[in-house]
Amino acid sequence: MCGRISVWFPLFFTSCLGFKFLQTKIPNGDSVPHPCKPNYLWHGVGHRNELGGGLRNPFGEDFDASGKTWSPELCRKDSDGDGKTNGEELGDPNCLWRENAIPDKNAFSHPGVCEPYDSALCKPRNTWVLCKLEKFQCDAITEPDVENITLRYPPTLVPNQETNYFCMTFELPQDGDYHMIATQPYIDNEYVMHHILIFGCEESVTRAETVPKKCGMGSAKCRSIIAGWTLGQNGECMHEEVGFRIGKQGYKYAMMQFHWNNFERRSDYVDSSGMMLFYTPNRRPNDAITMTIGQHYLEIPPGKERVEIDAVCRGEDTRAILSGPIYVTEASNHMHYLGREEYIDQYRNGVKIHTISREPDYSYDRPRFFRYKTVIQVIPGDELKTKCVFKSSSKSVTTFQGDATSAEMCFGFLTIYPAKHVRLPFCTSWKSASMTKLRFNRVVNNCDMKVFSNASHPDMIKIYRNINTRCQPLSKCLEECKEVVKEIRLHPCMNGDVGEYMKWWARMSNDIDILTFFSKIESCDLEILREEMASQIGQNTNDGSKIDLHLLMLALMMLSLPLSYIT
Repeated sequence: MCGRISVWFPLFFTSCLGFKFLQTKIPNGDSVPHPCKPNYLWHGVGHRNELGGGLRNPFGEDFDASGKTWSPELCRKDSDGDGKTNGEELGDPNCLWRENAIPDKNAFSHPGVCEPYDSALCKPRNTWVLCKLEKFQCDAITEPDVENITLRYPPTLVPNQETNYFCMTFELPQDGDYHMIATQPYIDNEYVMHHILIFGCEESVTRAETVPKKCGMGSAKCRSIIAGWTLGQNGECMHEEVGFRIGKQGYKYAMMQFHWNNFERRSDYVDSSGMMLFYTPNRRPNDAITMTIGQHYLEIPPGKERVEIDAVCRGEDTRAILSGPIYVTEASNHMHYLGREEYIDQYRNGVKIHTISREPDYSYDRPRFFRYKTVIQVIPGDELKTKCVFKSSSKSVTTFQGDATSAEMCFGFLTIYPAKHVRLPFCTSWKSASMTKLRFNRVVNNCDMKVFSNASHPDMIKIYRNINTRCQPLSKCLEECKEVVKEIRLHPCMNGDVGEYMKWWARMSNDIDILTFFSKIESCDLEILREEMASQIGQNTNDGSKIDLHLLMLALMMLSLPLSYIT
């Protein structure tokens, strides 16, 4: 299997695997910024190789001399000679941090690299620091009939907040029928640019835009990913069998989405980045499409060395979204800075037949692209399982799924063909529930989403009427509301992971009627819980069962306090 994986990026992970634990021996050891590549981290803090292993830098030599411990002497030392102590640079200026504690501040700079790295003081000391990416190589773009077009934002002021998503729609070449076969980024402001995605738009999109606008992670009219760039990439060269169809018989418009990560929250940053698209009229044998798999719900507790999250694209899902076999040409994993490992495995009839991606040493700043010369076949009925492993030992609060780099993700992106065999290019989970079923409005765990969300459906008219007439939003629990809420809680769409999804979906909605409806339902949650606890205590007392003391204490507390105190 390993012989079929081509990783198109210089990797040195083998040498640093055994030393990752050393990051926990210093404050913020897993989040030290790169001195000359904004938005990057320097993972091998004590080494000249930013990924770890090999020769040590000045801080690494001092750390080794201190017995690989964070001592007050090491903290107060200025290893790289730039005028700042190691403690100041690593977020422990008062030298109070102890192993396994959460640092008071974030890492400010690198303790082993003199900074500013190109200043008169530091430049002579930093001749070993590599600050350039490798040159993009793609033989296909040198062919005589290959043309290119550059999509760029006009100079745009970056908002002074950490996470910013902006989108702008562009017209693609429409004078012929083409395959896009390669892309190359143009990065104008490397201090804020984090990643770029280009989405193909549906036929209903008929005009380009002149200015970028704030947006979310996706668009209802431009959903299919056809190109992307992220930190560490220098370009994308597609498999010789495929191309993304643009022009008369393909995407005529594309939406380019920027993720600006303005960590400093500066108000004077301007960016005009973009992407160069290479396309040819000599189309390849197959139209490509990108499939997204993974998990939408993440809840990562703080202070943990290892948190595993799973997602399954089930056999029934692949039968629903695929009309025939597909072939994987490329795969990439996607998590944020808490991500440590990610795997995508293919199962057929309960037996694992392929490992599509395997990263036991995942790095957000160093994405890997698993490209297959011999493509991997996936047939309807196969399962695709995704596992993400996170480390939250540096966090003091729970981390949830979200767009920001301070939030997390657990997705895999597969470049597949032929596009004509794909009904829906998404096969993700929300906890254990199938997002494929939810998107198709099919029955999930006996919950018919289409019926439940329709207030005028014969099965739902009475329930909606009772909730709307007997309950008040953001109010104390009315007695007549309590019984109605108990009734709707028995509905399959209000139980288990599907019920949790429904509440999440309501919270994400901009529809005031949906928000009002669910706030009415939740107005009696605490009253119903108090009743259930009181009932359980009574039953345990009557039949002589042993009472859970923790439950009893919680129940007594809740029953003795006014509801307004609890809420």
